Amino acid sequence: METARWLTTHARGGSNQTDIGALALARFALNGAVLETSVFRYLKRWFDDGDAESPLDFNYVQKMSFLLSYIGSWPHKHFGRPRLGLVMSVYNLLLIVVAISLTSLGGTYIWYKRENISFFEIGHVLLCMFLEFLFLQRLFTAWTDRYRQTVKTYILEFHLFYFKNRSPYATKIYKQMQIVSRIFTIITICIILCGISLFNFMPWYNNYSIGMFGPDRPPNKTFEHAVYYHCFTEDVYTTLNGYWILFILNIPIAFHTTCGVMAFDLLLCLIVLQILGHLKIMKHSLLSITPKADMYSTCENMRVRETLKDIVVHHNIIIKFVNKCSDTFSDYLFAFYLLMQILSIISTLEITVFTAEALVKYGPLTFTIYQQLILVSILFEMINSRSTELIDAIYDIPWECMDTRNRRTAMILLMRAQTPLTLKAAKMVPVGVRTMSAVLKTTATYYMALNAVATERQMDQR
Repeated sequence: METARWLTTHARGGSNQTDIGALALARFALNGAVLETSVFRYLKRWFDDGDAESPLDFNYVQKMSFLLSYIGSWPHKHFGRPRLGLVMSVYNLLLIVVAISLTSLGGTYIWYKRENISFFEIGHVLLCMFLEFLFLQRLFTAWTDRYRQTVKTYILEFHLFYFKNRSPYATKIYKQMQIVSRIFTIITICIILCGISLFNFMPWYNNYSIGMFGPDRPPNKTFEHAVYYHCFTEDVYTTLNGYWILFILNIPIAFHTTCGVMAFDLLLCLIVLQILGHLKIMKHSLLSITPKADMYSTCENMRVRETLKDIVVHHNIIIKFVNKCSDTFSDYLFAFYLLMQILSIISTLEITVFTAEALVKYGPLTFTIYQQLILVSILFEMINSRSTELIDAIYDIPWECMDTRNRRTAMILLMRAQTPLTLKAAKMVPVGVRTMSAVLKTTATYYMALNAVATERQMDQR
């Protein structure tokens, strides 16, 4: 940067061709240095949030809020922007109407084509319909006040940003969770862009490869689309102009649906990461109470009392927030596992055709479905296991060295920790690895049955 400025200053003093060339070179170097500085600042802002005044200033939180705002589901009103919140509510309602209409038109398409539609084409339309159902469920969740209050509490009260100065260990855990949260956000954005590109442009490539865009189109061929629904006219499947209209229309539909499916799960994963961070900090605080060979002195009992008091208050904050999340996302998790069960069956059936077209078109989608199912389940299982570890940590407290008052506090804390923290789907089914394994086993069973039916139907058609 300084070298570029020196070259610019000294080149301005001359007038010959050499000096003009030096001036151009210096300006080029200066522009490159400015660009390099801008890129460095952006990367520093992405990976270093040390100057942030609240979690809303974090780059990954801004990306998450953008994805949720794109589907009208970020509670702007609760963050001091009531007008934008009203606009987003109307926008969310519009998306709900569109999603209901598209699922209805998808079912109508299957009904009208029931005589000549293939088994795998039915699976493709049903896959799109159930993805739209999942998107609808997330849009309805965003309308509830419980969801909006939970997001507000997560950002403005519960985030580790407000607890990082409690101890050096808390600062360490805060930095670790920041890194993991950024990685989750980057992966989610990449999956969204990759999935949308392949799902929409693979049909376009198939049409191009068989000559559907040329003057001599193959006879008795219709255009392939990413999403099919009843359009009250066959022109969108038989004419070039109709194809481009539906192709352009499908791009924002696919983007909205993908954001709706992925952004909410990203939010849930980021919330779970904060809960895990709090549990690790609390466990470390418990283990930091050092034992002695004899009884604590009066001053030591006072210090232990303050430590236990902070732990009890911290534990109450965690329990209160987890209960709020369980109440907010109970129906969400029930719909998540129900629809993931259906989507995993259909996507597995579609991809196991094992053609290049199927692998490119359904591969990222199938990967995303299983990845979200496994990731969410493992994260919730970690909450359960971490809260169970708290029981052992409380048992290890040197209560025999404490006075009666501190022993009573430790006993109350132990009693409260006996019930592990967990989130339940429909307030009945604990979310975790067992639920995930049940979904995967059911998927394998239904896949084998449906694959046998599809093979038999293909043989009958031949």
